[in-house]
Amino acid sequence: MKVSKKIGQIAFKLRGAFWGVFAAGVLIFPGTFELRRFILGLVILLAGQALRLWAAGYIPKYRTEVIGAPVLVTWGPYKWVRNPLYAGNGIMGLGWALMVGWGWVIAFTIAFLLLYCLIVIPAEEEFLEEKFGEAYRDFKRNVPALIPFPRAGFPEKSPNEQPFDSKRAWAEEIYSIRMNIFVTAAIMVRLYFS
Repeated sequence: MKVSKKIGQIAFKLRGAFWGVFAAGVLIFPGTFELRRFILGLVILLAGQALRLWAAGYIPKYRTEVIGAPVLVTWGPYKWVRNPLYAGNGIMGLGWALMVGWGWVIAFTIAFLLLYCLIVIPAEEEFLEEKFGEAYRDFKRNVPALIPFPRAGFPEKSPNEQPFDSKRAWAEEIYSIRMNIFVTAAIMVRLYFS
């Protein structure tokens, strides 16, 4: 699906606001507290954050408002999925949604697919294809967007490959970690008092 560049750029710039809207919705329309579902949601949330932390240690600065990429990263978690940061977002969002209730899981999944899969990812892919050409098209043919299977193969080893950088991962993900703590605490308080 082709997305207009203007819509893609706006959605990319506002992609972080999606989480604020989701958190506000949870606080305005809370679900019900169930300990097992909450714990399962928390485990899923932590798995999503771990994936984001892993991905952040391989990619150059990504917290920008403009689509860009100094290098095509095809190693680390990027050899499994093209968008591990967004996959991590999806996993974290499912964790939060599950904490609140099954109806929120359905609502979150629909919203995530509409925003990320139909607008943000296609806009980024158009940019990457223009910038990296056949190298990106080959990467796209072999590596799935968000779910590691099915796959055609692994990308060839890149001459640009860098090792995992824990300092960069931490520096880039501290915002996400703080947001996870804040939203999870807000969900706990809201569910407890509803």
